[in-house]
Amino acid sequence: MIDEAITVVCALLGIIGLLFLMYYGGRWLNKHYRQGSFGTAQRSVKINECVSIAPDKQLMIVTVGSRIMLLGVTPNAVSKICDLDASDLVLPESVAEGESSFMQNLKKAFAERSKGTDSGADTKYKEDGRNEKDDF
Repeated sequence: MIDEAITVVCALLGIIGLLFLMYYGGRWLNKHYRQGSFGTAQRSVKINECVSIAPDKQLMIVTVGSRIMLLGVTPNAVSKICDLDASDLVLPESVAEGESSFMQNLKKAFAERSKGTDSGADTKYKEDGRNEKDDF
């Protein structure tokens, strides 16, 4: 009777050990398969850059195969804004002080925009410190 109980317990422990081995072996294979170490799986989608523009809203530069796209991402939707050329992207070596090229271009665009809106009609608002023109 004791021999039968020991046999059942050993069989149960063997099955549990085999399940753990299969689980962790599967995770290991999945990890190495996704990294392409077997030479069969290569990721064709790569996120080059991601910038948050508001809470839960982002702009992403994504490479899919040989195409480069600018995407707008919200919790409810992903929208393609435009296709980009390789000439539109700035190489990371030319980016100064760790700031992303996207942020540099965005700051440059806002600086040009603010220069363009400065006119003589705005002097009234600048004199008294109000900024009613740009209030929403």
